[in-house]
Amino acid sequence: MFERFIEWQSMVEKSSGMKVNTIRSDDGGEYTSKEFEQYLKTYGTQHKLTVPKTPQQNGVAESMNRKLVESVRSMLADSELPRRFWAEAIATAVYLRNRSPTNSVRNKTPNEVWTEKKPNVSHLRIFGWDAFSHIPKDERNKLDSKTKRSIFLGYG
Repeated sequence: MFERFIEWQSMVEKSSGMKVNTIRSDDGGEYTSKEFEQYLKTYGTQHKLTVPKTPQQNGVAESMNRKLVESVRSMLADSELPRRFWAEAIATAVYLRNRSPTNSVRNKTPNEVWTEKKPNVSHLRIFGWDAFSHIPKDERNKLDSKTKRSIFLGYG
């Protein structure tokens, strides 16, 4: 987790131009190693801990997690895809949520706040529906189909 946090922090700070000042986590082992705590102190990042097994202490994140899981459940049910596609469904749910209006940032989407550009949504498609991928000319014969039928599983 420590290495992934460093990668995430670097990406966030470079793309936003802002510094991560505070992180909040439960008192689980992923975020409490001596190496991790030393790293946070070195960079002046405050680490706030919540009591283990009390998700209500981090209500905003827990509410979002619940909404995302409900979205995944609906997407998988509607598409009739097996549960093994849960990761693709959750990535799609996050992608869509970041491009949808929210009360926390009035008249903007989270993606718009982050990039300072209004998101284009003309490319959005329905999760689990038919999709067609192009087969390059050098990989097909003259009379072969130019497309391959696929299932739309999200945004790259």
